[in-house]
Amino acid sequence: MQHSVSLTGGQAVVASLRAHHIEVVFGIPGVHNLPIYDALYDEPGIRHILARHEQGAGYMADGYARIAGRPGVALVITGPGVTNIATPLADAYADSLPLLVIATSLPGEAGGRSWGRLHELKDQLGLAQALVGWSHEVQRVAAIPEVIAEALRQMRTSRPRGAFLQIPLDVLEAQETMPLPALEEGEEPAVAPAEETVQAALELLQAAHRPVIIAGAGVTAAGANHELLRLAELLQAPVLLGGKSHDVLPNDHPLVITTRGAPSRTLGPLLSRSDLALVVGSKLGMQRTTLPALERSRSGSAEGGRLPLPEKLIHIDIDAGEIGQRYPASVALVADARLALSALLTGLEERAGQYEDRREEVAAVRAALGERAQRIYGEVMPWLEALRTALPREGIVVADMTMAGYAAAQAFPVYEPRSFIHASELCSIGTGLPLALGAQLAAPQRPVVALCGDGGFLQNVGELATAAQERIPVVTLVFNDASYTAVKNDQLQRFPGRSIATTLVPPDFVSLARAFHIEGQRVETPEELARSLHARLALPPEETRPLLIEVPLRQH
Repeated sequence: MQHSVSLTGGQAVVASLRAHHIEVVFGIPGVHNLPIYDALYDEPGIRHILARHEQGAGYMADGYARIAGRPGVALVITGPGVTNIATPLADAYADSLPLLVIATSLPGEAGGRSWGRLHELKDQLGLAQALVGWSHEVQRVAAIPEVIAEALRQMRTSRPRGAFLQIPLDVLEAQETMPLPALEEGEEPAVAPAEETVQAALELLQAAHRPVIIAGAGVTAAGANHELLRLAELLQAPVLLGGKSHDVLPNDHPLVITTRGAPSRTLGPLLSRSDLALVVGSKLGMQRTTLPALERSRSGSAEGGRLPLPEKLIHIDIDAGEIGQRYPASVALVADARLALSALLTGLEERAGQYEDRREEVAAVRAALGERAQRIYGEVMPWLEALRTALPREGIVVADMTMAGYAAAQAFPVYEPRSFIHASELCSIGTGLPLALGAQLAAPQRPVVALCGDGGFLQNVGELATAAQERIPVVTLVFNDASYTAVKNDQLQRFPGRSIATTLVPPDFVSLARAFHIEGQRVETPEELARSLHARLALPPEETRPLLIEVPLRQH
């Protein structure tokens, strides 16, 4: 029997989060959300991580969600707190992440009248609605538990697109007598595939001889990695992983092909020999299916600019709205990926040996892609190889929007689910450090390394203070070539000899780290980097602290 208690709005927020087993929240206190922080003072079961900017708080919650597989929660104030966290909210929508932002709002804001009040926005809720999959404003303290439960349910039972809840200041401070939110037990059942669609998919798979699989991050979100690997081996199907799904399967498996962003023409022959595509947990967005500009120009047609998937296509996704948007699906399975793959495995148990062995074909494609990566990213490849030799198999790598990050998304081998982050669809530069901090809090026993460029790193450099204060032992590699290199390369290709605003004067990164009470090092060779990382990873946990390592590169 639930007991009724008198709670403020702030207390109702914290009690509701605790009821849903939220253990970490990220944020910055302000005069508008102090009732929530006062309630956190009395709740030892929730750890608060103090960010230095709301964008940093949002990306920490984002990184936490990616690695933990549970919602990341951030607390922000009215107005600038919301606008500052807008970019992580947009990223959660793009990458289908369970990020919940709880913001304050001004009383009577929904009336649409401007009063010129502190932190007032024209339409704060409307701004958030444009960025997330679910949004709401509560008007009573007693409604807070139900609304928070609905926000979390929405992200748990369908494609998570981020959620935004705003609570007026007067509601946070008001008190109501209400049942104390009870600890949630168990989970709602996942969405199972319809039997008739499973049967239709089985008929296509049974008739195929050379299927290919395109796997997205939805596989890991559903915990379907083991089922996907079993099905790939049964079908002898090559599995194409993208930058965001780089860690879905072990990259050293002989059927796995990793590509970053738009696939290379190298994939063309393999796809043309395939007679069926099985798409799992991927929306087949343009980042995955549009060929590079040079290859589009060679093809001579707009259609030639798309990844040439087989005409017969089975698409598995939790979101019915994404199926058939970019490629027509012969069979659509709207379902949890793990349940759908399990059903297919059951129906194909007796078909082992029917499918053509394509491992040699996969090996040839992987070799060609490796050569391509060396041509494009050759300068940073030895550094990534040094990192791979030092990092244990379960280590986590966060790749920012930098040349080293792009190279890692293409060619850095990873072996475990939830061990690689590359937020490449929204492609916001400077996210590496806060994403890595959130990832480390989600997996405190696993080493976490952030790959940052010198320009992007400075956009959220203040979060070094969070790393120091919260003693989050992330290793940050700053690749310093005094340039926005990717932008400069494109600039000079399109406007030869006319480089502007892409050359940087970098700080002394080692001294900068030490100013934040963090150890800083500078290494000159990949071998020196490997030695430094080996020494760092050999330390006992109680001696592990944040570390920044500057990697000097040739200036462009």
